[in-house]
Amino acid sequence: MAFATVEEVRERVAFEEINDLADAKITDLVERAERWIRRFTGRSFADEKDADKKADLRRATILLVEFLWFQDQPEMKEEAFDNVQSEKLGSYSYTKKSAEPGEATGVVELDQILYSLRPSANLKPLFFSTFGPGSGTR
Repeated sequence: MAFATVEEVRERVAFEEINDLADAKITDLVERAERWIRRFTGRSFADEKDADKKADLRRATILLVEFLWFQDQPEMKEEAFDNVQSEKLGSYSYTKKSAEPGEATGVVELDQILYSLRPSANLKPLFFSTFGPGSGTR
């Protein structure tokens, strides 16, 4: 199941330059985004039926297409390999923001969607409870 189609990407991206790309390039970006989502969440979503989750998958895919396209730009690649974290020239100074703990991409909406798609570690089956000495139940 594709999370988003080329047409959906073209309709919803914020960067006009993405619309100028060939269908094959957008398809490649969509596939990269979908793999990113699957790896990050540890889920395949192959049999996903929930409409809200499918909408979140579509939105996350489109946001990741933008993110990946932006990262692929020559200026961004050059900056990514630049080890300078901060610099100062006279009264001007610049410091790169480093990723905060809990951030996947640094894009707030995208990170919230990605984390919401992960299986919850707080889910505990009700039938696994302990009874006996030390459990407080007699």
